[in-house]
Amino acid sequence: MRNSFVVISFVLATMLFFGCKNEQTLIENAAMGYLTAMGNYQIKEAVPYAAEETIEKTLHVIEEVIMPNLDPNYVKQNTPASIEIKEVNQKSDTTAEVKYVKTTPIQVQEGSLEMVKRNKEWKALVIMQLPEAMKIQKQVDSKTLDERFKGKLSPGKPGEAPPAPNKPRQ
Repeated sequence: MRNSFVVISFVLATMLFFGCKNEQTLIENAAMGYLTAMGNYQIKEAVPYAAEETIEKTLHVIEEVIMPNLDPNYVKQNTPASIEIKEVNQKSDTTAEVKYVKTTPIQVQEGSLEMVKRNKEWKALVIMQLPEAMKIQKQVDSKTLDERFKGKLSPGKPGEAPPAPNKPRQ
């Protein structure tokens, strides 16, 4: 009886270990796909690795507002990017954080990426806030940005629409 308890305990521990290890690999692979695509300015290639709200509130803005105004020489000088995953911290069954280092010919950046599990797949969760979008693309007229992307960008809290453009007083 004692021997069978030990064997069962060992089998369960092994399954748990390999199950967690497999989940870590899935998280890392999804993060690597997203980070590699974004690091190399390939926004459409990042879509399969992105959560739906990331696609709606971040990738569309980058693709439609920021990329058309980005200097092609800068993009050429800042690619290719290589990504090194430093740490995967699974917080729960459906959330994780990935710490990484992105290296390009002109810079090295450390960062972290939030991951969420949706429909049994790990996806990057990146919600660009309105101030971040404005900081990235200073040339964009904020009124145009507010009107064009109303409901897609958040002014500070995920899910909120940006404030309406200020109307001149009469």
